Amino acid sequence: MPPGLAMTLAALGAEGGPEMFDEFLGTIGGSLSELVRMRHDAEERIDLSEATVPELRAALEDRLQGADETVLVAWPADRVASGLHVAQLLQSIDDLWYPAMDDLVVVFTDESAVTVVILDHEEQLTRTRIRVRPRFLEAGS
Repeated sequence: MPPGLAMTLAALGAEGGPEMFDEFLGTIGGSLSELVRMRHDAEERIDLSEATVPELRAALEDRLQGADETVLVAWPADRVASGLHVAQLLQSIDDLWYPAMDDLVVVFTDESAVTVVILDHEEQLTRTRIRVRPRFLEAGS
């Protein structure tokens, strides 16, 4: 966990709690092992090991296109998740993710898919889209 994560999230006014981590798990398929599969099967992979903080922000911002104003952000190893405004995440990324230490996962939904962006401890950024069943089909199941 980044040093002072709880204080940083509180300073940002981020909503959080154990239910947010449960929501994160449910969204990615119910298990943290899904993240391994998502990294392996990622639609996009970028090496950010040499990136500056502005380059990191730009790479994240490009991958968060289509996200609502608020996204679900999780630190899986610490079982912490929080809702953050995209602008807050981008502005505070150097306080929220420490290279070579943390995995940070951003989850957002549009009408057809859930997008999972993983910024891992090996400084690799991956993006995976998970197809979502239309709600009208879920009601009939």
